[in-house]
Amino acid sequence: MANFIKDQVVFRGAGKFRLVRVQEDIAQLENIVTGELSSHSEADLLEEYVRGYLRTVNSRQYQRPPMRNTFKDALEAAIPPAKQGDFETRRRVNYLVALDRMDAFKGPRSALCQATQKVAGDLDDAKPPHVTTIYRWRARYLVAQFDVRALLDRTDLRGGKGQSRLDNVVEGIVQDKIETAFLNSKRGTAEDVYNAVFLEIQRLNTTRIESEWLKFPGLRTIQRRIGSINAFDRAVARYGEREAQRRSADQSCARKVSRILEIVEIDHTPIDLIYTDAEGRAIDRPYLTVVLDRFSRCVLGFCISSAGHGVHAVFEALRHSMMPKSYLSERFPELLLEWPCHGWPERLLMDNGREFHAHAVVDALTNLGVTCEYAASRDPNDKPFVERFLRTFNYSFIHKLPGTTLAKVHQRIGFKSEDEACITFEQLNEMVHVWITSAYHLRPHKGLSGRAPIDVWKESAVAFPPALKCNAEDLSIEFGDVDERPIQHYGIDFNTFTYVSAEVLTLRRMLPAKQKVQIKAPYENVGLIWVWDPINSTYIRAANSDEQYNNLTLEQAKALKREYAKSDPHQRTRANGEEMIREKANEAMQSKKLKARKQGARLAHTTSKSANRPQPATSEPQIVVPPAMFTSDADELSEFEVESVSTEVNHEK
Repeated sequence: MANFIKDQVVFRGAGKFRLVRVQEDIAQLENIVTGELSSHSEADLLEEYVRGYLRTVNSRQYQRPPMRNTFKDALEAAIPPAKQGDFETRRRVNYLVALDRMDAFKGPRSALCQATQKVAGDLDDAKPPHVTTIYRWRARYLVAQFDVRALLDRTDLRGGKGQSRLDNVVEGIVQDKIETAFLNSKRGTAEDVYNAVFLEIQRLNTTRIESEWLKFPGLRTIQRRIGSINAFDRAVARYGEREAQRRSADQSCARKVSRILEIVEIDHTPIDLIYTDAEGRAIDRPYLTVVLDRFSRCVLGFCISSAGHGVHAVFEALRHSMMPKSYLSERFPELLLEWPCHGWPERLLMDNGREFHAHAVVDALTNLGVTCEYAASRDPNDKPFVERFLRTFNYSFIHKLPGTTLAKVHQRIGFKSEDEACITFEQLNEMVHVWITSAYHLRPHKGLSGRAPIDVWKESAVAFPPALKCNAEDLSIEFGDVDERPIQHYGIDFNTFTYVSAEVLTLRRMLPAKQKVQIKAPYENVGLIWVWDPINSTYIRAANSDEQYNNLTLEQAKALKREYAKSDPHQRTRANGEEMIREKANEAMQSKKLKARKQGARLAHTTSKSANRPQPATSEPQIVVPPAMFTSDADELSEFEVESVSTEVNHEK
């Protein structure tokens, strides 16, 4: 292979490769980033070189010299193109010259008419001028002593168009009423302005003699005056400066990215569907939290939750997006789903919801090396791709399922969503997996020039492979509520619970008196917390002193405490606490009121991850969640993600 040499560096697409060896027209290339080896024939590499896919240098070696920027060049560039009047002037000259050569003006009028038709055919003029018009052109040309400037088209000097024919007083009244009755009103109309002008002119006419009465302008005149108002000034007057700036902003393309995981977007949306329990009873509309890669438009991860869309949903979606989807072959063996999208993003783009500004989210992402970035307020073009995906998700997928609520109330005509609901939470979660991996990722995307998102991901992953930057257990620890607490002689107090371990009490002796330590509290399990050891730079596990709260969320644990306070200790013992929560959740979800069913779903902590929580030992009580829920993440360490009451948002519709 004389075209390539050993150890030569070439670029294929966005990847950088080194030529390892050449043997019998077969070249072996090594990916410099991943070290992966691949074999290619000389013909294939040359064909890629011709297409421009294979390059010997990553940037252009030769560039054209910069263009001269002189004052003369700028002046010539500012000259406007020929106007329509120039064409009309040439048309008049052509007719007069052609008719004069034919001596048409020496004959009768009929001969001139015939000559004009012939000239019109030669000039390919569909509408030739009238004979009288030609005589007028010739007369003007002769009076000007054969000066061609007499034939210039001056239709731009005609009066009427763009000029007011109203009396100056009436014109002032119209402008004043437009200012007061239209611009200063949020719902002002042209009819309102017309009525105000009519009353004002009628009032003025009572002080004038009949011969000096002012004429009333028509409604169409008022409408033309309003239509000629500058769009920006009109928006400022009616809606304010900020809204006018938003409406007139330059909506060009969003920020460009050059590789996967450079910018990742996250957002929530209510799913336009009501799911049911195993008996077919309508429960609730869950929320979807989705993480989307901007470069490939691939979905990295999601969380479906009826327990709100607070910090716990953000952490579940982020964990699902960062970790490999190795659970697919076990949970859906018959579907053969492929979802290779995962990894640590460089920047996470969020909106300004309070769950995204939570200290726990910012602290966790900072410790994981992810830059937190927030979209500009009221700027839909700053985070457009995940917004568009959420619309596609509901409109192209959810709205076609039984039990859908559609997007608007006025669209729910002739049916009731609760009556048609038949999809369980488990089935919904499975269908979302199938739609993302088998439909959305594989269909051509307009924003990717017709390519499928999964193809763009795989191509970019060759040059920029996604990395796993920390252990799964470390990720589970970081995705928890963060706080500072002092270590007491009996342990650490947090959320009305006491946490203690031998390592924590030993750490207390090694720290100064009354010094606080940082703790990480998992959102899905009040049975433990993680205490930061500043001496050894590691986390220490501290267990809840009351073991009956293991594997319960904070909301469930507080509900259990309230139930104990109200119950008779001789009838309800502390051994059946999980049964009490299950009964309260089931009772609430069987209610006819949507508000009660939503509260029951929150108490049961129905999320797309709750069923895959590791089962505790048999000696420890555990909450039994009604209908089996799928999780979007099959990791064993998913017990450390829950929503705290302080970060929950109860959205009802």
